[in-house]
Amino acid sequence: MSLSQFHLDWETQQVTCPRGNTRSSQSARRDRWNNPVISVTVADQDCRYGEARRQCTKAKTNPRRMTLKPQGAHQARQALRQHQHTAAWNATYAKRAGVEGTLSQDVRTFGLRHCRDVGLAKTRLQHLATAAAINIARLAAWLDGRPHSQTRTSRFAALAA
Repeated sequence: MSLSQFHLDWETQQVTCPRGNTRSSQSARRDRWNNPVISVTVADQDCRYGEARRQCTKAKTNPRRMTLKPQGAHQARQALRQHQHTAAWNATYAKRAGVEGTLSQDVRTFGLRHCRDVGLAKTRLQHLATAAAINIARLAAWLDGRPHSQTRTSRFAALAA
């Protein structure tokens, strides 16, 4: 059960689960990056046994615990998650996927993450040489008519097909 299925009442500081239970304890604290968060623990008696427990949490013994951002940050995050299901977001993400593929190729084929020399000037020269090598390799592939690589499928995912 995801956090989006819970009803958050920021004024009364209550969290209502999809089953209608509103008992919970909250405490304000800081996460490990020193950001303010709100820890919410659903009352143990609300989801202790059976189907109610399976709907509430995957934990074997402990009650459901959630960590929330402050109201403004939480609502912004939820709005962004809703935006991720739009065609405009998918078009933008498709561009990013192309860039990620390029970086992956560059790291695996040309060792982009490793600098062989020390110093800004030598590092810049290596990056320029690497970029030129990438362009030459892509031009050669284009001239040979080699198609772009397809996304690899894991062995586990191949079994499903």
